[in-house]
Amino acid sequence: MNISKDDQAILEQALHAALSNSTDYNEIDMYEKLLKKFSAVENKNLDGFRYDYGDSSST
Repeated sequence: MNISKDDQAILEQALHAALSNSTDYNEIDMYEKLLKKFSAVENKNLDGFRYDYGDSSST
């Protein structure tokens, strides 16, 4: 399932709000695991390589 960056930000905000309002340790654990998955996806997209094909170095 593809989630846009805006949708991901909204979901993360909702999870943080749920974390701060929950007293059920099982719920808190589930929310934290899901937030870790979101951050893993973000870090996966940052592979450290950047290609700039618009560079005109042959001048």
